[in-house]
Amino acid sequence: MKQRILTLTSISHFINDGNSWFLPVTFTFLIEYLGISKFLIGILGGVFFGISALTSPLITRIADKTSSYSKIMGIGILLWGFSLILFGISIQINSLPFIILSVALAGFSSTFYHPLGAAMLSITYKGNAGIALGINGSMGSLGRAIYPTLTLALFAVLHRNMTLTAVILGVVSLIAAIPSLIINVNLASKDDPKNVIKGNMRSPIIVIILLTITALLRSVFTQGISQFLPTLLVENYGYSYNVNLGEAISIALAAAIVGQPILGLLSDRVGRRTIYGISTAGAVISFLTFLKIPSIILLSLFGFFTFSAFPLMLSIVGDFVPRNSASFANSLVWGLGVTGGGVIGPVIVGILAQMYNLILATELVSVVGLISALLIPFIPRPPKRSKVPLFG
Repeated sequence: MKQRILTLTSISHFINDGNSWFLPVTFTFLIEYLGISKFLIGILGGVFFGISALTSPLITRIADKTSSYSKIMGIGILLWGFSLILFGISIQINSLPFIILSVALAGFSSTFYHPLGAAMLSITYKGNAGIALGINGSMGSLGRAIYPTLTLALFAVLHRNMTLTAVILGVVSLIAAIPSLIINVNLASKDDPKNVIKGNMRSPIIVIILLTITALLRSVFTQGISQFLPTLLVENYGYSYNVNLGEAISIALAAAIVGQPILGLLSDRVGRRTIYGISTAGAVISFLTFLKIPSIILLSLFGFFTFSAFPLMLSIVGDFVPRNSASFANSLVWGLGVTGGGVIGPVIVGILAQMYNLILATELVSVVGLISALLIPFIPRPPKRSKVPLFG
């Protein structure tokens, strides 16, 4: 059962996180080939994360009541496939309303995996299988790293046909959803009484609130940058819209494949709250340095610090709440925090880039990331210590 759950969640993690980087790459296509403004691209990014933030608590509540985590997770991957196919069709007919609709459906699709996958792994392994969870986390990082290059490689092979590129990747998602939908996996999320945290319940609530706030501010910075990163490289650093752009982004994102296990191990020694703060500050510093001294090494450091810290956020939640409430608590930190910040970040960058320029816009949004790093030390220490679940 454990291997089956690890396989299903790892496949879903790969597809979900890979698809999430299809959009930033194609946003640059919309700017360069269809002449869509950066302001509107920021709105599209906000729509993606806004739909996800609004629907995340609902989806996880349903999953908690039914315990049908796998099938509901599979529905999310299935919807990803439909959203990419619709996105490709909307480009073909050059319809802005359909582009917005497809991005909204993609945002809804992205709601499913992270809280449900985290809950499935938490219930199954109970924090005692770091290697298995590390594999799962690396699959998500691998998906993020591969998809920018895969998208632009298909784009080149298909003679710059983004419609067909989107349809092919959509079909891949449809196929990847099948195992989760047909394999029967029902998890009983009952807590061992020894694992239920007793005492003042205000402490978990305070932690969840603080984590949600820091995650939101951090995401304003990281998603504001990420949604415009391909465009930033094309417009300001001499990249063309081809496979070389995909390779640069993939190299930067690949740093998290090793980054998650490294930060996980360091968090066990130093403390996850400390490492979470360092990773946030490191992301801000490395990015601002990259703007002045463009280097793939600095861009990779940004990817290392940015995309390696997601497990730390969710593992801190897991240290404070009972496992039968894990998916809902995760949905607050992930859905309202990470995706809520994702609503604000791209819109801010899009507006500032339209008014001034993209470099100034990213510099200003970096200040928000710094504020997040300064707030992290106020998160209380966890009452218990467990291995960091490495699923980012």
